[in-house]
This record gives sequence, structure tokens and C-alpha cells, in this order.
Amino acid sequence: MPSYLHEALLDLFRNELSLAFSLLVDEFGMPCPELAHLRAEPCDFTDIGPKEFRGDLALSTHDARDRPVLGVCVEVQLDCKDVRRWKWPVYLTTLRSRLCCPVVLLVVTPSRKVAEWAEQPIELDTLGSVIQPQVLGPDRFPLVTDPVEAADCPERAVLSAIAHGAGPNGDEVLSAFLSGLMKTDDEHAKMYIDLVDETLTTAASRRLEDLMARSPEYHGRIATKYVEQGLAEGRAKGRAEGRAEGRAEGRVEGRVEGRAEGIAGSVLTVLTGRGIELSAAQRAQLAECTDIARLEGWLQQALTATSADDLFS
Repeated sequence: MPSYLHEALLDLFRNELSLAFSLLVDEFGMPCPELAHLRAEPCDFTDIGPKEFRGDLALSTHDARDRPVLGVCVEVQLDCKDVRRWKWPVYLTTLRSRLCCPVVLLVVTPSRKVAEWAEQPIELDTLGSVIQPQVLGPDRFPLVTDPVEAADCPERAVLSAIAHGAGPNGDEVLSAFLSGLMKTDDEHAKMYIDLVDETLTTAASRRLEDLMARSPEYHGRIATKYVEQGLAEGRAKGRAEGRAEGRAEGRVEGRVEGRAEGIAGSVLTVLTGRGIELSAAQRAQLAECTDIARLEGWLQQALTATSADDLFS
């Protein structure tokens, strides 16, 4: 089963169809194709054994007359598996036959070791026929330090943060990344920050948390989302428990307990997102509290507190 990292990287190219083409132009020097019409193509490359011959992502660009001019097979690779190199030519030649235009194999990996393995030519016969994968490894991930560029294409900023967030330009890279997130919806913003945080070093991850804490507009946006989500879950739980009791008293108690649990969960989520850890005693105090007013006060304090002691003192 594909890992979260595999699917999250792939989603960058699904969410922004022009990303693969722009990277082929910028990082590999390919001629810029016409991008009048971009499409995601079917990823089933044969009618026989579809599970064995299903690629990650197939894209195509068409000219103004809707004629295919270039196809791209995007493959995210996290480790060295020789079986993939036997399957990639199937994906490529099938897409070429389907579109009747040139095609390119673009392998995306955050690992230098995998990049070195994947960039070796794939021999098709003993006469010298080969397929040359274009490998987007960490050394080829774009470097984005301009907030305007990040806002234009947040997915490029995500790749930049993965590869360069712990480097000498880390602060500029991560700041641009956060600027790019402001141009995405909440679902993609959360997914992108989880992806970057998973791949950063511990020190760079803490630096990202510091930058988020100093970015009120972004911090407030994510915190508000969690607050609303927690309250909604609490109300839903309260209604469900109240119905199960079948009595007016049970409904009231269920709503109160459910709402309290929802607010407590929101407090914990906001603190965790800001890198503030609670002791076992503090977690117990939070979980056991049913005073709605007190919980709502803690929730407001969680947005600005600098430590757990500030919150519970």
C-alpha cells in the first residue's frame, strides 16, 4: 500500500497539473511545450493484470486545436525496487501509443540514493535501445525564497521546503512556503505542512514551528479551523449521546460532556500544532474538566501561550 509520503508527493502534481511540465522545462532544459489544455490521463496502462500495470500519474498537454503535444508519466519513488524499472517502459510506451505524441518519464524522489538509482538508462534490448528517465531528486527540487513565487505555485514551494528547508537559506525557504500556504484551501494547507514537517530535520521542523508562531495570519487560520472542528465534533457527540439516553436530562448531559470533550480536544490540537507539550498531569486536568467557560478560556489562551505552565497557572 502506498505510504502517506508517496501519496502526498503525488498530490502536488495532481493538484497543479502544470507542475510536471514546468519542472521539466526549468530543471531539465526541455523545450517548453504548448500548455493550452492540460489533462490527467488514465493510469491503467494495460487491460491485462491492471494491478500490475497501474502507474502513479499520467498527464498530457494539448495545443489550441486539442492535439496532444507531450505526455508525462509521473512516478513517485521512495526506495530502490528493480521491478519498477521493468514496469516503467510499459507505462511510457502505452501512453505514447494512446496519445500518438512524444512522452517523458519523470521520476520524483526526495532521496539522493534513489535518484542515483533511478536515473540509470533502462535497456530495452541488446542493440542499445534505452529509455532515459528524467529524475527529479532533492538536488533538482526548485529553490523558492520569494513569497510571490510561492503564492503563484504553492506546490513548488512545498518541494522547495522539503529539499532546502534545512539548508543555508532555510528561513527564506520556509517563510516563502508559509506564504504559499495562504493561497491554498485549509485541506491542502494542512496536508502540505504535514508533508514538509515529516521530511524536515528536527531542528528545521522546530524552526518552521517558530515561524508559524510569528505568522498570526497563518496561525490564526489553522487554529480557527481546529476550534470550529472541535466544537462541531463536540456538538455532534453531545447530540448522539443525548439521543442514546432517551431522556431530557440525558440529552443535556450528553451535549455538555460532548462539547467539553470537543473543546478540550481543540485545546490539545492547537498546543500540539504550536509545539507546546503537556505533562501527564496537565493532560489529565484538561481531559477531566467539564467547565465549559474554563475550557473556552483555555482555548483562547492556547493561541498565544508560550508554555503549558502559562496556560494552567
